[in-house]
Amino acid sequence: MPGRFLSALLLASSLVACSPAANQLSPTRPAALRPTPGAVTLDRAAVRAELAQRREIVFQRFLDYREGRVYPVNDRTGFEHVWIDASGNLCAAATLVSKDWGRDSAVLAANGNNNVALADIREGALADWILLSGLTQHEVVSIQVPGFNAGVGVVLPVEPVFDPRVTEIERLYGIYVDVERQLRGLWELSLDAATDALMDRPDLARELLAGNLTASAPVPSQPMAFAQPPPPRR
Repeated sequence: MPGRFLSALLLASSLVACSPAANQLSPTRPAALRPTPGAVTLDRAAVRAELAQRREIVFQRFLDYREGRVYPVNDRTGFEHVWIDASGNLCAAATLVSKDWGRDSAVLAANGNNNVALADIREGALADWILLSGLTQHEVVSIQVPGFNAGVGVVLPVEPVFDPRVTEIERLYGIYVDVERQLRGLWELSLDAATDALMDRPDLARELLAGNLTASAPVPSQPMAFAQPPPPRR
């Protein structure tokens, strides 16, 4: 009888040790499986609501940029992205970034590459801004239209007077009108996609909910100077 009692006691002890409750209290449980004190689960609906407001703001800023018709000059032949030109004119995407971070921080975000293409950006300050913009990366890429320069040696008609800058502005303006149509047409689907992308970065999502849009912005050491634009023709 004592032997049976001892065997039963050992069996009961082993079952308790293998139970889920016992494992949860085990000091050897991997840290990754332990609950993090103070951790807050992100509410996707709340993140989406904040992004929806951001999307409206950024979208309106894009329309204001388009209607201003002040676009950077591409001083190279052919098509080329120009983040900022010699006169200090920002491209559409750089302008949108500058509205949140300021002009100098927006310029620094290009990391010295004035021909930066946002289609190639996967990480860093600009990638973070895109995630917080309420737009998808594809939409921001469609806004960043490369400038065109016909180059030297192009025969221009004498009459009527041909101004290549006017032609370029009209070309860009027309593209921006099409971009507006695309953004409006896929508004809700794109907002969902932008929300999903941001939810994969809970650190940034929490910054958005806290109202902090400059967490990733580069900090300039001193103001930047730009060449003065040429005087108007008379």
